[in-house]
Amino acid sequence: MGIVTDYLQTQIARQIDDNGIVVWYDPEKHYAQVADQITPPNTHFVQYKNSFFALRQEIDHLLNDLHPPRLLVYVPIEPTATKNALIELESAGIIMKPGQQPPQRNTRLSVIARNALKPIVGEETVETITKQIEAGQLTLTDLDTWSEDGGITNGVVSVIFGTGNPQDVALAFLSSDRAKASSIPETHDGVDRYDAELTRREAVPELIQLLNNTFETNLPSGEPLNALRTRLSRHILTTDLLCGLQGNIPEQLHSIKVPPRTAARDACLSLAKTWRLRRDLGESYVIQSNHIQNELGLTTTHFQLEQILQVETFVAIETALQHCVEIALVTKPTTELVQIAHDRQAHFWSEQLPDIQAHWALIAVAGHLLLEAKRIESSLKNSSQNSASGAKAIFDAYIHLDQPWCLLDTYHRHLERRWHDFDTSLHDCRDSLDQLVNSARNRYMKVGGDMTEAFVRSYQQAKFHLPGVLLQREIFERKVKPDLGDKKIAYIWVDALRYEMARELVQTLKPDYDLEIQAAIATVPTITEIGMAALLPGADTSAEIVQVAPSKLGLKINHTIIKDREGRIKFLQASLQATTGQSIFSAKLHDLLPKPKKKIQDGIQDAKLILITSQEIDDIGEKDHTRLARLTMDSILHELKRGFQVLANLGVETIVVAADHGHLFGEELTEGMKINAPGGETADLHRRVWVGKGGTASSDYLRASLSEFGLTSEFELVTPWNFACFKVQGGGDAYFHGGLSPQELIIPVVTLQPKQLAGVGITSEINWTLTPGSQKISTRFFSVQIKGTASSLFELIPPKVRLEIRSPKKTVISRPISASYGFEDATGDIQLQIAEENPQAVEPDTVTLMIMDSEPLKATVSIHLLDAVTGVELSRPVKIEMAITL
Repeated sequence: MGIVTDYLQTQIARQIDDNGIVVWYDPEKHYAQVADQITPPNTHFVQYKNSFFALRQEIDHLLNDLHPPRLLVYVPIEPTATKNALIELESAGIIMKPGQQPPQRNTRLSVIARNALKPIVGEETVETITKQIEAGQLTLTDLDTWSEDGGITNGVVSVIFGTGNPQDVALAFLSSDRAKASSIPETHDGVDRYDAELTRREAVPELIQLLNNTFETNLPSGEPLNALRTRLSRHILTTDLLCGLQGNIPEQLHSIKVPPRTAARDACLSLAKTWRLRRDLGESYVIQSNHIQNELGLTTTHFQLEQILQVETFVAIETALQHCVEIALVTKPTTELVQIAHDRQAHFWSEQLPDIQAHWALIAVAGHLLLEAKRIESSLKNSSQNSASGAKAIFDAYIHLDQPWCLLDTYHRHLERRWHDFDTSLHDCRDSLDQLVNSARNRYMKVGGDMTEAFVRSYQQAKFHLPGVLLQREIFERKVKPDLGDKKIAYIWVDALRYEMARELVQTLKPDYDLEIQAAIATVPTITEIGMAALLPGADTSAEIVQVAPSKLGLKINHTIIKDREGRIKFLQASLQATTGQSIFSAKLHDLLPKPKKKIQDGIQDAKLILITSQEIDDIGEKDHTRLARLTMDSILHELKRGFQVLANLGVETIVVAADHGHLFGEELTEGMKINAPGGETADLHRRVWVGKGGTASSDYLRASLSEFGLTSEFELVTPWNFACFKVQGGGDAYFHGGLSPQELIIPVVTLQPKQLAGVGITSEINWTLTPGSQKISTRFFSVQIKGTASSLFELIPPKVRLEIRSPKKTVISRPISASYGFEDATGDIQLQIAEENPQAVEPDTVTLMIMDSEPLKATVSIHLLDAVTGVELSRPVKIEMAITL
């Protein structure tokens, strides 16, 4: 209902409250469409429909009661036409009709409209409206529709704000405080233009009346505009809060009143929501809401999860919800709790404050880890893992297509990376976040260790043989050799690429490649010198582990001892030359990026077999650079993806990716996790494996001869049953490999064949808009909203994109952290999607980026939007000042 109908409803309600029975004559049928909608609460409504006998029959039972009824009888005819049929009702109650006295009972449409609209539009305008009504030019529907839309309002307020719509006027007024919303123009003396005009034209009383009528704010006259603005903000936001809270209201909020009328409450809720949705007004909302939440004491108020689940009015509520979800996840993790964390990444506070979005992303991944640990632990308890078949069962579960156990490692990797990125100084981080992260870490170590021990013991029972499983030593023979000479092949060796990492990367490659991922068993001990050599030709038939120096092993293949990268490349070259007469071209992954030099391009184009190597993970992890290693874990996946594209562009038809071994990367070792090595004649010793002869026996570890693994060797292998490590001088305290855990032993083999990239270039048909979350970059976390609309009639195909912030030297100084939707943890790319309400637009997506620690804190930088597949820039860069203060 509109303003005029609302006023009429109020008048009728007062008459019924005072008199009980109202007979309402409407001979001109002005109110026929709304009569049954405006009946007051607890009131019977009866309408005359061509029969007074039927009407009397409908109400007789009400009149026989001992107490007078609350009754509204609507009669859309002239009173004289009734021939006194309703005289009994008229005598028991009162009559409302056009021209009736006193004025409160006069329902003439022009009178009702005058009384309803005069406080809003003024005397001059209401006189014009009255004449149009009496001339039959305006109906009640016209008046309600126009007044709701602001079209009927021609007062001074509408002149100042450019609209008479109360919602638009209120929104402009709320966000117009000077220095709080840069989009609002100011006068030459710094005073907001709206405030200056309201004062000059003496329109403040008119504004107050409009706001009071629409939102039931009870704004007083005589206060400064800033005080009125604060009052209105408090009224709108507290109404939004109290209507959203479920269950008991906190004691300090009991005195706050919400508008009694539904229409006024709905107007407040609509205004609050629109204020939040307007990204250009977000700064004013944040400032006003922060001021009000401090007045209300919300930062120290205790809330229950169910109370605030539907509220996003104040950031204090958002952080309270994070606290509630964290505690609940520690107590009892559920998919519903994790979904809350996912969903809130697309809500107002996540899009306005990037650290809030990063916080929710951290909560979500911790929840995923806890759920996965629970699932795996239950499966381990309900199955027999000590039999020979148990190892194969765990292997299959670890690599299962839909929900593999290796997700435990993926979530743990994401947790550690997000936790190391997280800046607790940016906002209120309660102890509950520490509890959640520590709980997730502990569960990973416990369940991961249990899984490892179950696997290693059953693997021993199976005599270290898993039927039907590819061995690392067979990869060249079965995955590379069949296509040699017929296709241009790239053979990529990635040091320490864990199976779960390759699986996550593969998920992002499916649109652009025909691919296959297969799990293989690495060659023990799972160290680089052995694993890399096991990827060479001939390793499937001749593989002997030998000692090449003190504490250093090598692999002998066909009488050739191979112990380093140079030896591996030389051996592969000689083998290929002997079998096919061709030569290989070798390079490192970083030689391909961002664009290979001409020498590299020519070498790739001229060769049939291209060898690409990458040792970043192992190199940094073993040097005990924990934070840098975690960054490298994720960046290597993005670089591999870019490297694949470079190779495809240079004519490579098949790409085979393999690893030498996996790894464990958890918390730093505690004394309780360290065990003594066997001693004896040591050929090589790492945190996770001992190779040698003799030494002591212990229940803490497995001992087996290397020959039991199908290798030729005089040595034995010793490795802990679970995640424990040997006491070793030097080396890292968090990153390990060498043992038999699934994380170390199960390696990926990925085969890629590039597709024709149909549709590349379609993104040029989209007009892009990049909107920074603030006017400058002032913290390590920064957000950018991506929008796009189709500029042609072709079907919109939202691309996968990447956001980068670059220094004046064109260096990328940012890393994507999270997004409202479509974020790929593996690469940092974002898959955009079509907007639900507009098939020719991209759904807006707010992306949080983190500025690298090593970058300068003050500079003018640029924001770039790239096609994630081709690397093509999609829009003009946006310049922005970076001024980070520590």
